Amino acid sequence: MTRRERIQLTKWAGELSDKDLEDAYYDSVDDCLGSEAEEMYERGYDPIDITEQEKYEKYLREKAEVLEKLCEERGIKLW
Repeated sequence: MTRRERIQLTKWAGELSDKDLEDAYYDSVDDCLGSEAEEMYERGYDPIDITEQEKYEKYLREKAEVLEKLCEERGIKLW
């Protein structure tokens, strides 16, 4: 995740209510469960496609981490 994307995400999350931020966090965690890239390796996909998928999955993990941090800062109990 680039610095700009992180700033935009933080700004967007700052506009959310506590409930909406919590929901966004759980949605982002759900999005990054499992790895499609691993399955792509097994099925013999093009390495460029696999690399792009890995970058996307990394972005999703980082997004979940940022949202988790913001929830903690607001005192939102997760899990």
